[in-house]
Amino acid sequence: MKKLTFWFVSSAAALTLAFTGAGRPATASPGDALLAAGDFAAADRAYDAAVKAWPSDISAEVGLARVRLYENRNDEAIALARKALAAQPDNALAKQILGSAQQRQSDFAADRYRSSGAPPETSIPFVVTDPLPVVQVTVAGQHANFLIDTGGPDIVVSAGLARALGLQVQSGGEGVFAGGLRAQVQRTIVPELEIGQVKIANVPAGVMPQMLPIPGAKVDGVIGTGLLMHFLPTLDYCQGRLVLRPRTASAEFQRTVAAEGANSAPMWLVGDHFLFARAHLQHGSEGLFAIDTGLAGAGLAATKPALDEAGVAIDPNAAKAGMGGGGAVSFIPFQADATLGSLTVQNVPGSYSPGGDPFGMFPFKVSGALSHMFFRKTRLSLDFDAMRLVTESCAAKS
Repeated sequence: MKKLTFWFVSSAAALTLAFTGAGRPATASPGDALLAAGDFAAADRAYDAAVKAWPSDISAEVGLARVRLYENRNDEAIALARKALAAQPDNALAKQILGSAQQRQSDFAADRYRSSGAPPETSIPFVVTDPLPVVQVTVAGQHANFLIDTGGPDIVVSAGLARALGLQVQSGGEGVFAGGLRAQVQRTIVPELEIGQVKIANVPAGVMPQMLPIPGAKVDGVIGTGLLMHFLPTLDYCQGRLVLRPRTASAEFQRTVAAEGANSAPMWLVGDHFLFARAHLQHGSEGLFAIDTGLAGAGLAATKPALDEAGVAIDPNAAKAGMGGGGAVSFIPFQADATLGSLTVQNVPGSYSPGGDPFGMFPFKVSGALSHMFFRKTRLSLDFDAMRLVTESCAAKS
């Protein structure tokens, strides 16, 4: 089980800023505890009620802005953050939320991402599906194989491909890798990326010295959530393909989902690419799980508290060695049933990292991650307008 793609600490570290505020009643808002527990929907309701009851409660207002940012309701997050800053100009968290929401909006500006000649739907066949799906793309006129990983940012290119294309590379700060290990990362801009019939210009990219080895395909890069969120994407494991539709197809897609009774669950977007949904292991309580499809050979990652609560035993003597983007890591394999909405998958192979917590950088509780093998017998769609994660069973569609 290996995970080579990285998480940018810079995109999440600022979200760990402490709650600040003035004008709050003597007791703290219930929203603070709910957000820290990873129950974003309940936190939204609590903050909203507090803001209506106490309009001068800046802390609740900032908390509501933060949750609206996670819900990808960027206009509302900006309005709330600006209102808080008008009353409290030095509120650091409000400044961070305002900057993050404005950055998301700028990501969709014409000068940053330009798609031309895109059809209503484009389908790109997988070169291979396991241990991770890989598609062929064209990077600055050169064919390359990129694996798909919703745990990654925009895209990642190998150092070899960057050199071959003559791309300018610069320092990109620090990344968090498998096992919670940290390492320096590099960044570049890819002048043009072609996926199927879609052409995208000026794509921000990470640069890594090596890529995950995939049998049957030389991997040159990674497609992450930072790019996928510009579309309504479907990882169709059933037919072995990536389907990209415009985000404007959201309303029609959601009507189809409702009519067909597909599994649909709310999802949240944190930072520039971190996706979360609520799920549970075995008979444990529901918690927040990262939606990270890039864990090769596994469908789950979990924290020790989540495993203990679900009654999943792990054997420390079964620890194995692997290699992540930050270096050698130790992991302990396990199996557990996992449920997301109405989708339950039994005996999902999982991985527990005893050496470090990759979720520890978030200012809320994360129970683990759902990955490739959990979704392997579904069509997984990510609707960033409705902020819904949809799975359709391969068996139901056969």
